[in-house]
Amino acid sequence: MSAPEIMKVAEQSRVAVHLAMLINMLSLGSLMMVMPLGPDLVRHLGMEASHVGYISGGATIAAALSAVASAPWLDRFDRKRALIILLALRFALLLCCALVTHSNQLIALFVLSGLLAGPMGAVLMAAMLDMIPPAQRGRQLAYVGMGFSLAAILIIPLSLESSARWGWQSPFLILGSAGLLLALLAQLFLPSPAAVAGRPRGSILPLLSSRLCLAALSITALQMFGHFLLVPHFANYFQFNLDFPRSNLGLLYLLGGLASLAAMRLGGGWIDRGGAVTVVLGSSGGLALVTALGFATSVGISLYIIFTLFMALSAVRSNSTMTIAAGIPEPHQRAAFMAFQGTVSNIAAGVGSLCSALYLTSGARHELIGFEHLAGFYALAGPVAGLGVLYLLHGLRRRDAAHGETTEQQAG
Repeated sequence: MSAPEIMKVAEQSRVAVHLAMLINMLSLGSLMMVMPLGPDLVRHLGMEASHVGYISGGATIAAALSAVASAPWLDRFDRKRALIILLALRFALLLCCALVTHSNQLIALFVLSGLLAGPMGAVLMAAMLDMIPPAQRGRQLAYVGMGFSLAAILIIPLSLESSARWGWQSPFLILGSAGLLLALLAQLFLPSPAAVAGRPRGSILPLLSSRLCLAALSITALQMFGHFLLVPHFANYFQFNLDFPRSNLGLLYLLGGLASLAAMRLGGGWIDRGGAVTVVLGSSGGLALVTALGFATSVGISLYIIFTLFMALSAVRSNSTMTIAAGIPEPHQRAAFMAFQGTVSNIAAGVGSLCSALYLTSGARHELIGFEHLAGFYALAGPVAGLGVLYLLHGLRRRDAAHGETTEQQAG
């Protein structure tokens, strides 16, 4: 390949990563925005306050179920074509949400939009794994993963402000239109990933019977379950248990989001330079320590410091796990693996939220009773998950070494 061709491929990869980050940000942001918009939907659309959870929970469950149901077929389609079709349909349905006249219509359309989010996210990440060389995946996947933090920093405030100014329909109009624009940009600028020769039909069972795959899914489940024991209750815990001012919550989450962005970039670069073990041990151990000192016990450290560290270390741990686990599937199994991982992540998050809601009780001043116990469990589970990621690293290195020996023997 000539030098100009190499430069062209590198430029196409950069464009693809930028587009993937924007798609990820918009897709996650559109799922995250409906809970903060709940009061507006209650006031202006006549939705029952108790039904607000249905719209977000229904879309999350739909994404999880559709991802696992579509996993056996996703690797059989052209990545770019499948991504653009799913992207256009998902955000066309989101755009249609602005046209409804009844809350049940909104719930139905939003859940249908979520139904497409599962396979769309799996195909998107599989396309990135096809394009990004293994030596660069730490930094590049961290950049794509920044979409989550940017959704919290940009999409949610934008949705709340536009709803307050122009009505509850405006966030759906803005995000739906932006998603369709991204579909057009993807059609114009997203390179088609190199075709994977001979994607066999029976590739799902070998993947699911792999010890490394099952270990990766178990680690994802443990991390997400523990994370969502705490995260849904942070705002209430901060205000009612710690007497943190409501007016400062926005600044607190902004600092946490910015710290996540910076930490993911640093951690991803460290992984690419061969420091995966250090990143895994540092993020898992650090997160356990911060959780124990900040939430399981009360040692008087500023919440700004505790929460910023919590968000940053959580982001690094999640990204390092995803980057390392990305080496498990063969090229013809990547979309299926990402679909299974997304499904496990969503289900574990939902179960964690449900279990915490059942366990916690409220005191006379609305303080949460039992939160410290959940934080203690999370602090203990963190190192266990970290050891699991080290097992993945060890297993991948042994597998790659065995493949290398086999290749040398065949060449000889």
